[in-house]
Amino acid sequence: MTKYFAKKTACSAGHLHASKREAKRCDQLHLLQRGREIEGLTIEPKFEFVIDGKPLKMGNGRTASYRPDFTYMERGKLIAEDVKGMVVRDFPLRAALFRHLYPDWELRLT
Repeated sequence: MTKYFAKKTACSAGHLHASKREAKRCDQLHLLQRGREIEGLTIEPKFEFVIDGKPLKMGNGRTASYRPDFTYMERGKLIAEDVKGMVVRDFPLRAALFRHLYPDWELRLT
């Protein structure tokens, strides 16, 4: 059992996702990609937070970053998508940093 009661689930493409909802969305995105409505689908890419050429470090020394559930291109637009059943405490700050540091990307919550 996970912290927020989500059940790890595999999608039909074989990726293990944090929840059933996320696995279902992955299946939908794969169908959209096969239908050529989206392209370049990526699962959990990592976006590093870099300010003035330096990685943003947290108190524990780790680099601050954001991993959306999916990224893809839709009609020429870069999309980073996060499937949220519930918004956790640090998400609003990560989302704000992502939007500021990656202005060419649209962040979608589904």
